[in-house]
Amino acid sequence: MKSGKLINLLISLVAAIVFGLIIYGIGSVVSEESGAYRLLELMGANLPSGFIQILTYFLFLYGILEILRLNRQANLEEHAFSLGLLPEQEQYVLSAEDVAQIKLKMVELGRGTPYLLVETIKRACTQFRANKSVAETLDVVSAHTNLLSRNSDSEQALIRYVAWAIPSIGFIGTVIGIASSLGAANQVTTQDGIKAVTSLLNVAFDTTLVALILSIVLMFFYHLLQERVEKLHANIEDYVMENLVNRIYHREPV
Repeated sequence: MKSGKLINLLISLVAAIVFGLIIYGIGSVVSEESGAYRLLELMGANLPSGFIQILTYFLFLYGILEILRLNRQANLEEHAFSLGLLPEQEQYVLSAEDVAQIKLKMVELGRGTPYLLVETIKRACTQFRANKSVAETLDVVSAHTNLLSRNSDSEQALIRYVAWAIPSIGFIGTVIGIASSLGAANQVTTQDGIKAVTSLLNVAFDTTLVALILSIVLMFFYHLLQERVEKLHANIEDYVMENLVNRIYHREPV
């Protein structure tokens, strides 16, 4: 998991630098009077002031790659529902011996791919074998799925930070641009001075515009991921309760 984050970090850094160099290279051969140059300047072609845009590209790419990584994990976890881990036939009843066999099966499966569903079933079986209480087994399933949800939320914390950092960096670029333009205000008496101040103001507002657009896109995909992961955890809890806990029949000793 940590290696995946590091790989995404390196890919994002390299991709942002390469993209920035490409934009800069194109901008250096395009006429400054053309609309195409203004678009390239907006995207960060005017280095070193375009460094702010390149930094936001880096954070945006890293956030997107992390979302893709967590989506791949969700795909893997959703695959577990198709493995037939628990009996799904209507009115199927499980005895204590059946629960013991299911736990052994989950232990074997857990040695391969560590599915969250497999771990939840295994914990439920362990709890039932310990005290033969269906109610306490139900509590364990709920507690475990809540734990999975909190762990997932922690895993997404860096994406939320990136989504917050992108517009913040854009605002920093705006402050730098406005401060620079105020510092050059004494040059507005000449045509070149007016052009320099205008260019600095463009930088000020370009950085925020690019950052806000990237942040909106990133947050859209992040909320789709969040919805999917929350639904996954709810489905895990529902699957185990419906096909394991609610099917257990245990006669209390007289």
